[in-house]
Amino acid sequence: MTVAAALPITAFSVTPLGDRALSDEARVLRQLIDVASEFTNSVAVGDPKRAAREALSAACRAAQVDGWDGADSLRVEPSAYVYADQFLRLLPSSASLPDISVDRDGEILFEWDRERRQVFSVSVSRDGTLTFAGLFGHARTHGTEHLRESLPAVISACLKRVSRTFGS
Repeated sequence: MTVAAALPITAFSVTPLGDRALSDEARVLRQLIDVASEFTNSVAVGDPKRAAREALSAACRAAQVDGWDGADSLRVEPSAYVYADQFLRLLPSSASLPDISVDRDGEILFEWDRERRQVFSVSVSRDGTLTFAGLFGHARTHGTEHLRESLPAVISACLKRVSRTFGS
């Protein structure tokens, strides 16, 4: 079961936000790119991504109502799920897959915690804001970006850094 089926919201679907295709040809091209990037027939790439999407759905199902993790925890908004799903789809196949959870503020957290002082996390909000922080040895980075058609360059660089460090 997907989170779209589990959440009691009728207008909830996963479509790429920020797709500015106007013509029929552009929409067909977007669909072809989406199919090619899914790697659903690949055991090496398709299965891990499929498992990550299932983990995303499970985490969101567990946080459907306010108070899911104590009195002041907020539920996951459907738009946060849509943006998180888009973020997951945009992860390069070379990046190791993250642990996925829901923060008490209703944002969806992707975390790469590899070893001491090798951590990177991205929190996805209901409006597509990506709040990120990384610790790579003694170097630190943090900031906010907005999710669009591709991953922000700074987040891609951090993903390469954490994946390169561990050969994942």
